[in-house]
Amino acid sequence: MPPAKRDYGIALEEAWKALENADIPERVTSAGAKMTTDGKILLDFLGATHEIDVKKRTVIRGGEDVNVIRKILILHYLTTASGLPPTGRETGFAQIAGATGYLTPFRGRVVHPLVAAFDRDKEATAAAFKEMGAMPREFASQCFIVHAFPGVDITVIYWQGDDEMPSEGQIIFDKSVTEYLPIEDIVVCCQEMLGEVKSQMKIQ
Repeated sequence: MPPAKRDYGIALEEAWKALENADIPERVTSAGAKMTTDGKILLDFLGATHEIDVKKRTVIRGGEDVNVIRKILILHYLTTASGLPPTGRETGFAQIAGATGYLTPFRGRVVHPLVAAFDRDKEATAAAFKEMGAMPREFASQCFIVHAFPGVDITVIYWQGDDEMPSEGQIIFDKSVTEYLPIEDIVVCCQEMLGEVKSQMKIQ
């Protein structure tokens, strides 16, 4: 089961140490990132370039420091990414190994709020996904493929309800997702995606 509380300071320290102890050029290649001439890592996440300075232990987006949860997620991705290509086979969250204990939080923190956002304003939600660089797909009422990390795509599906049936949503991944993020970080990645949507829509 996911922990109710977490010491993010300790988790961040461990994440930095893991990356510092890794073969960084190899990690950059496997993660689909780039390295600058002065040793900084440039990594695309949710449509924006993030600059990681391992020596200074900073993660910057658009000139500003990112929140600690995003820092940990990005560092975990850089440390874990296998570099393997997508399998072309899709999987729902529930079918990912180890997902059982995370199903309720995932639905409550990701799927239900995304459905609520579409129900509230379908056009504004679609615009928020497009702002992230998500690609629309002709499926269901709304469907977008979100390029979260170079190795992680998230397919968001929304079926609009009616008088008889409530609206529904689903999140789909390529089966290779666990080669890039552990199960807990898959949840966090989707929460960060939701946060971007809410920010664009100015939803608290």
